[in-house]
Amino acid sequence: MRRAVDLNFSRTTQVRIRRALAKMLDAYGPQGWWPVWAERRRFANPHGEREQHGYHPEQFALPATRRGRWEVVCGAVLTQNTAWTNVERALGELRKAKLQSPESVLACPVSELSAIIRPAGYFNQKSKYLIQVANWFCDHDVRLCCASASRAVLEQVRPELLRVKGVGPETADSILLYAYHLPSFVVDAYTRRVFGRIGVVDERDSYERIRTLFEAALVLPDAVTTVRHWQEAHALIVEHAKRFHTRGAAENQDFLTGLR
Repeated sequence: MRRAVDLNFSRTTQVRIRRALAKMLDAYGPQGWWPVWAERRRFANPHGEREQHGYHPEQFALPATRRGRWEVVCGAVLTQNTAWTNVERALGELRKAKLQSPESVLACPVSELSAIIRPAGYFNQKSKYLIQVANWFCDHDVRLCCASASRAVLEQVRPELLRVKGVGPETADSILLYAYHLPSFVVDAYTRRVFGRIGVVDERDSYERIRTLFEAALVLPDAVTTVRHWQEAHALIVEHAKRFHTRGAAENQDFLTGLR
């Protein structure tokens, strides 16, 4: 089924996606996503400006610990409908409260957990989501952290993760791509804006259609390299969108406009 869908995407469209991302990489350099503050001791440059916020450019093996993976999972849930700066504050509050494991979250009264993550917004809702995803994490982390970066593993675990309350496609793919290094491209509102403006996608297209398009355009010969490429690609799209696709941004200076 996936192969049949892929055939609907022209080579020209796929080339434009690759060219746009190459231009972003030239402009912004490696991004080091997903931020993993808990693993700064493993960073090549732990005192760098970006590294102090958890970013780790060109260190694709991270997260390498259970705590790091759980931080990514928490961040993926908390970032729903809010800016990452708010998520950073909420994660900081979780660290202060010593809630840095799924077990500690599960042991925390939901009212207390809601107050702690208040900076991330929708805190009553997200506290319940964190509890649900903590149970999923406890059940699956040991198996997934040792799994190969294969499509077969992804196709098995993704539907299970999507059944967790509060986990939609974007959240699931963020967890699978960044916490477990599985090949699933993350589509967010920024992806729609950046590539909608240059006519590569219709912003009304379904999540799965856009995801399939980008995966077809950006797949590489081996799974490990593909995962790294997709991690960087999503991060570059976010960086570009923050500069040219947010309120008050200088849209007329977007250097991708000429790729139409």
